[in-house]
Amino acid sequence: MNHPTAGIDDPTGSGAGAGADGDAAAAETGRRLREVFAEAAYDIAPPPLPLEAIRRDGRRRLLRRRAAALSTGCGLLLLPLLVLAFRPDGPAESVRPMAPPASAPAATRSSPTPSEPSASEPPAGQVRVLAPGERVTAEDGSEFWLTREGKHWVTPEPEPGVTPMEEFRSVVDGNLDTSEPGVSLQGSGTAAGGYIVSGLFYGVRTAAARVEIRAYDGTAINGTVLRLRGNTSWGVWYGRVKVPEETARSLDFEDPVHKVTVYDGDDKVIAEMDFRS
Repeated sequence: MNHPTAGIDDPTGSGAGAGADGDAAAAETGRRLREVFAEAAYDIAPPPLPLEAIRRDGRRRLLRRRAAALSTGCGLLLLPLLVLAFRPDGPAESVRPMAPPASAPAATRSSPTPSEPSASEPPAGQVRVLAPGERVTAEDGSEFWLTREGKHWVTPEPEPGVTPMEEFRSVVDGNLDTSEPGVSLQGSGTAAGGYIVSGLFYGVRTAAARVEIRAYDGTAINGTVLRLRGNTSWGVWYGRVKVPEETARSLDFEDPVHKVTVYDGDDKVIAEMDFRS
C-alpha cells in the first residue's frame, strides 16, 4: 500500500502557511507595479495647447458673424425703398422712408365690398323669390312665407307668455277677384314700436319689381316684395311704418298707410290700392 507523502506543491507539508505567504507576495508585487506606472506617468509631459490657432479661428468666426449681420441690416434698410418704388399710389418721397411696408396694402385701400343681404331679412326695396314654405323674417321679428294657396305670417308675441297665432290669407278660395289687379292690407304693431304692414297683390300680368308704401303723412316707403319662384301673377308685400307715439295715440289718427302701389321692372304700375277712408 502506498502512503501519501508531502508533495511538490507543499514541500513544507503545511498548506495554510504557504497560502498566506503567496497572498502577501502578490500584494507586494501589485504595489510595486503601481509605483512604477505612476513614476512613468509623471515623466510624460502633455503637448502645449495651440493657443494661437484657437485665437485665429475665433477671429475668423467673429468676422463672419459681423459680415452676416451687416448684410442683413443693409437688406432691411433697402426693403422700404423697394416697396415704395413699386407703390401705385404716389411717389416715394411723399411717404416716410422707414414707414412699415404693411401700413397701406393695396387690399385695404380698395373700397369695401358691400355686404350681401341677409337670407332671412332682405333690405327694403328688394324682391325676394322664394320656394314654397321658405320663411323671411321682417325687422320686427314677424315671419312671412308663401305657399301655392296664399300668404302665411306670424307676428311677435302680442304679450309676454302669449303664443302668437299663425295667420293666412288665401288667393284661391274665391274671396279675391284675381281677374283684376288688386292689393290687400293687414297690419300689426304698437304706437311705441311702429307698425309692420303687409298684404297680397294679385291679378297682375307681369312680375313685380318693387312696392311703394305711402304713409299717413305722405312719406314714400320702399317695401319688400315676395314672390313664389315661377309665379308672377300674385305675391306678398310688406314694410315698416314708424309713427310718433304722440300721433299714434291721438284720437284723430286712423291708419298708418294711405296707399300701396306695386311696380314692374319697367317701373310701370301693375297694381295699386288707396286705403284712405
